[in-house]
Amino acid sequence: MPVLSTIIYILLFLFFISLLIIFHELGHLAAAKAFNVYCLEFSVGMGPLIFKRKRKGGETQFSLRAIPFGGYVAMYGEGVELPEGVKIDKSRSLNGVKWWKRAIILLAGILMNSLLALVFFAVSNTFPQQILYRNQLNIAASSIASDAGIEDGTIFKIYQEFNYDDPVSESKKTFYLIDKETTINDDDSIKYATCLNYESLDSFSKRDLADYIFIYEQVDNNPDFAKKVDMSLITTAKINFTSMVKDVESGEMVADQIYPIVISKEGDKFASFGASLYLETWTNDFKGVVTQTFTDFGNSSVLLFKAIGDLFTKPSSWNNMGGIIAVGFETTAVLQNFGIGKFLFYWGFISVNLAIFNLLPFPGLDGWHLLVLIIEGITRRKVPEKVKNIVSFVGLAALLVLMGVIVIKDLLKYVFFLVL
Repeated sequence: MPVLSTIIYILLFLFFISLLIIFHELGHLAAAKAFNVYCLEFSVGMGPLIFKRKRKGGETQFSLRAIPFGGYVAMYGEGVELPEGVKIDKSRSLNGVKWWKRAIILLAGILMNSLLALVFFAVSNTFPQQILYRNQLNIAASSIASDAGIEDGTIFKIYQEFNYDDPVSESKKTFYLIDKETTINDDDSIKYATCLNYESLDSFSKRDLADYIFIYEQVDNNPDFAKKVDMSLITTAKINFTSMVKDVESGEMVADQIYPIVISKEGDKFASFGASLYLETWTNDFKGVVTQTFTDFGNSSVLLFKAIGDLFTKPSSWNNMGGIIAVGFETTAVLQNFGIGKFLFYWGFISVNLAIFNLLPFPGLDGWHLLVLIIEGITRRKVPEKVKNIVSFVGLAALLVLMGVIVIKDLLKYVFFLVL
């Protein structure tokens, strides 16, 4: 079964990545055909030819190639040689149509990816929606937390104090359950536990707080370094849960009541005590689907522009970059753990990524050709073909090198890690 499941996940990934490519190139093809530009070939994939078909009396050859990550529309006038014996008027070349028509042809692929993203988001938003609240609790009936008096839906303080007996120093130590990006400064040493953060969860079903409590201690009184405490040294721990309520006058959340709870160990982690992150589930109506679809599109666009900006302002953000292999592993993990709704949401996000990435004015991308058109329109002078070809070649070479580096990085992170 694992082998069959793996094959299915790979086929699903290839299907969706091909769908993004096909829609992008169909946008270029449809716009080119609408303006009577002669299109020699519509190819899904790159590299060696696997299959080709040309409709009788048709102009365009439809091709399937061996490498499924890419595609193109070969148009007369962009460095493509006409087949032997075929004569086409220059007015049907890409450079033979008006500049605004060329701009529409270039933008059509980006538009199609944007529309496809909206479709993915819309379908995703018809599924039951779920959101986790990192500072609110679901309390299981007849559990340790319930017996302590904590009610379901209780909002609690992020900085939860824990106590445990350290058998090495024979002293009582205190640590805190905090957000993973927060550090608590202390005159003595810092002890803190991970992690009340939605992004750290393996799935919506696995949200028991006990699964995410691991104790760390400050190293040499430096808040930037911590070591994980050996859980085998701990038998029980005490949590002082502090509930929060809204103050009527100030409108701020203030501490309300402290609930002491003693939890025990199970293996190398703490046993469940009946407290998990609060999971809200709802279903969108038609208006909600439409509103959330465009919200998702806007948020995805803003997030991508921010990520691009971070590449220039935060060197560490390069570590978060992933390529086609990362997409395959991450989308598969989302499908396995969060279901088809979130899976489609992520493909919508990837489609937005593809649209905006192609809009960047980097040599070799649609945005570069669009920039050349704008320059030519403003100056009313043609950029020499030799200059365009050289710049495009250098840009594509740089992109290929970057893609190669990212593929190697992904292989080390995902494939070799699994093998080892």
